[in-house]
Amino acid sequence: MREVTRHYLGSNGPATREDFARWWGMSPAPAGRAIAALGTEVVQVEIEGTRAYALAEHVSDMQRAPEGRSVRLLPAFDQYVVGAWRGCEQLLPGPYRDRIYRPAAWISPVLLINGRMDGVWRHERKGRRLLVSIEPFVQVPKWAKEAAEHEAEGLARFTGGALELAWSS
Repeated sequence: MREVTRHYLGSNGPATREDFARWWGMSPAPAGRAIAALGTEVVQVEIEGTRAYALAEHVSDMQRAPEGRSVRLLPAFDQYVVGAWRGCEQLLPGPYRDRIYRPAAWISPVLLINGRMDGVWRHERKGRRLLVSIEPFVQVPKWAKEAAEHEAEGLARFTGGALELAWSS
C-alpha cells in the first residue's frame, strides 16, 4: 500500500485524501492513514485554501515551476483530467463539467490552457485528411490559439494526415 500511495502522489500530487480514496476505491479515513504512513516522504501543502499532500521530493520543483504559458490538446481519458475529477470546478471557467465528464464514464478530450480545462476538442480521420475541431469555453487569446494549432499540426504529422482545423464557438 505504501508503494501504491507513493506512486499515486508521484503522478497526481498534490492530492487530497479524498482524491486518493476515490482513485483507489476506499473511504477517506484509510486513504488518510495510507498517506500518513509515508511519514516524511510526504508533506502537506495548501492549494488555493485546500489541504493536499505531495511527495516531499517534488515540492521544490513545484515551487520553482515557471508560470509560463502552456497549451495542450489532451486526449480522451488523459490522466490529468481523470485525476482532477473531484475538484475540477477549480480548473474550469464555468459550468462545463458535464461537457468533459460525460455519461457512461466518458471523459472528453480537453483543450488545456495554463492548466485550466478551457474547452474540448475532437478529431476524425477522413481519407488523407485529419479534421480537428476545437470548441473553447472561453475567449482564447491569440498566443493560445497559435499554440493549440501547433499541437494539432503535431497530431496531423503523427497520424500522417493533412490537417484541417476548425474553431467553433
